[in-house]
Amino acid sequence: MKRGRLLVLGQCVAAIATLTVAPVPSFSAGLGSDGLLVLAFAGCVVVLTSFSVWLPRGDSVDSTAPMMFAAGALVTPPLVSAVLAAAWAGGIAMQRRSFDGWRFLEHASRRALLMSATYLAVAQVISLGGGGSASLSFKAMDYVVLACCGVLFVGLDLLLEQVHTSARLSVPYLALVISNVQLRGWMILAEMSVGVLTVLIYLTMGPYGLAISTGMLLVMRQSFALLLEVRASYTATVEVLARSLEAYDPSRRGHAERVARMAADAAHRMGFPSKRLEDVTYAALFHDVGGLGADDGLGEGERTSSEALSDVKLLGGALPILRILDSLDEAGDSLDEPDLVGAYLVSRLSAYDSATNVGYEEDPARGDAIGARLYASTRRTVDRILRQVELARPGASGSGASVTDVIE
Repeated sequence: MKRGRLLVLGQCVAAIATLTVAPVPSFSAGLGSDGLLVLAFAGCVVVLTSFSVWLPRGDSVDSTAPMMFAAGALVTPPLVSAVLAAAWAGGIAMQRRSFDGWRFLEHASRRALLMSATYLAVAQVISLGGGGSASLSFKAMDYVVLACCGVLFVGLDLLLEQVHTSARLSVPYLALVISNVQLRGWMILAEMSVGVLTVLIYLTMGPYGLAISTGMLLVMRQSFALLLEVRASYTATVEVLARSLEAYDPSRRGHAERVARMAADAAHRMGFPSKRLEDVTYAALFHDVGGLGADDGLGEGERTSSEALSDVKLLGGALPILRILDSLDEAGDSLDEPDLVGAYLVSRLSAYDSATNVGYEEDPARGDAIGARLYASTRRTVDRILRQVELARPGASGSGASVTDVIE
């Protein structure tokens, strides 16, 4: 059985155990039997899940964590866990996404485990009397406990989710967490705040307050979706520019895009954070720009790729990699290891694609010079990733020449 499925089964056991041993405080009798409250939470989860943002490789970013935290603080865990798991599945169905039983178990057990822990923590410290009068009896320490529980819920939810993503995609866990925080750190902080506010608003306004929290989460979701659209537009613009530049040399048409796809795959497998992965992709797209148009009689052939793109702010993160590819000596002695790794990936994948798809043998000296600057263990890791990328290509087979074989 795969490691990812074992993790899911282990999480399910932990969730069942927590639900079983969770005591039922006195105030839960009224709230736990409140069908209207449970249905209100379920409706909010369906709406939020149906607007989830889906990322490449099958990941999704939903905004239901604050609602799950509030539900865990206010409703008996076994009841609300089952209902909200069904609501989450209903939201996925509304998006017409394929249903994956293992992904459902992972999500349901993770949220059930966290809601049970929240219920235990809040119930042992805070006496929620229900209705609007409960907020009047809140003490200063109660707010602190509630805030800490909200922060821990959203934070642990992210960390546990990335454990399963790391196992499913075979990506280093720490790098995956850092990448997610860099991409949606502000959204994570906002969800922590909204989770606590949802509990307080409910105590004042009842189920109607959940509609306010849902509206805030949908606005957050829309802002995040717009951010992803802008990033995708930048990438599409860069790809179009790279294709237009390759018109100078039709024999190498498609070379830069193929190298960029393989470099992005390799960087992802190595656990590069999102910004660094983007820089490597851009460097791969434009690694040959300096040589394009060298024979057109305009005198542009002397410019290197980094010089030709030095004024493009969007590509600022890729320029250090391009400088290493243009001239390792001129790049300086104090080179960042990630930039060296990125340059090494681009150089070797470019040589590989030239030999297998273009029919042109590149000089291996550049890749060897860059690899000599890497630590031996790092170079071995990169070479292993390169072979994995070659085997992952459509139509690739273990008997063919690999990335490392072509240039050695």
